[in-house]
Amino acid sequence: MSDSDLLNVLNISWSADKTKIIDDICFKIKKGSFVGLIGPNGAGKSSLMRCLYRVNKPDTGSVLFEGSDVWQGSINENARNMAVILQEQSEHLGLSVYEVVALGLTPHKKLFEWDSLEDKKKIQTVLKDNDLLDLSHRLFAYLSGGEKQRVMLARAILQNPKLLIMDEPTNHLDVHYQVEVLRKVKKLDVTVLASFHDLNLAAAFCDEIIVLNKGKLCALGKPHEVLTEALLADVFNTKAFVDQHPIHQHPRITYAYHDAN
Repeated sequence: MSDSDLLNVLNISWSADKTKIIDDICFKIKKGSFVGLIGPNGAGKSSLMRCLYRVNKPDTGSVLFEGSDVWQGSINENARNMAVILQEQSEHLGLSVYEVVALGLTPHKKLFEWDSLEDKKKIQTVLKDNDLLDLSHRLFAYLSGGEKQRVMLARAILQNPKLLIMDEPTNHLDVHYQVEVLRKVKKLDVTVLASFHDLNLAAAFCDEIIVLNKGKLCALGKPHEVLTEALLADVFNTKAFVDQHPIHQHPRITYAYHDAN
């Protein structure tokens, strides 16, 4: 494993109900990179991510974080290294937005340790930077899906992990916040693995893209190497035209919505 590699996934497979969901997958994620994970529904994206952050233990293979097997370390150590933002959030019943964000400090604290004045300043700064000050005293359970997603990003930023794993981070967000959240994440001093349904967002923000299909890794590379018309037809069963974005030069995908006459 190279010193530049943060995560090394070695031949992992995982099955559920005697059905293989993840099939012999290998890849590396370099420190500081923003890596996208794409594939059609049922490709195994969420299942693969759960293998990385210690929910689904692989049947075979291993997941190395800075050279150490994630399944051999403590849960608290893993929480200090990785932050996870899921598509759907638990309700955190009874907790305010402020209290949910403050949970980001938990992996760095001893049992029953109170928040210091410095901790409270950090919480306020994160709330402000994520446009959440006005929501800080509202109950998390009553927020919209998009607001909850922004709160969980703020919590992850406060957690200060080395790796941020995001499962559909733009789910529930309107166009403005889709772009703003990804811009914010891109600027963080953190390695990112994020799954996407919106391939144009993946093309715009990712340094590399991993493509899954039917539990197998079928492509890995830079956006212009991966997002080809042939791959979109083969993996996503869709007709599309791929050219260059006129402003930012990353690949731009235009879908054929109607059959040609």
